[in-house]
Amino acid sequence: MRWKISHHGHDPRQIDLLAVLALLIIIVAAYHYFGGHPEPSSPTAFIEPSQSVRW
Repeated sequence: MRWKISHHGHDPRQIDLLAVLALLIIIVAAYHYFGGHPEPSSPTAFIEPSQSVRW
């Protein structure tokens, strides 16, 4: 298939190329987001109720 430069619109192959690049970026971003190690929670993050509180 030859390249046909169209002056009145986008070439469908350019749109396909942009879609493939966008999918690759999304896949890499998702891999980094879900593949990252979660930070361990700090033991001091748990707030203990005061002993003066009456339930």
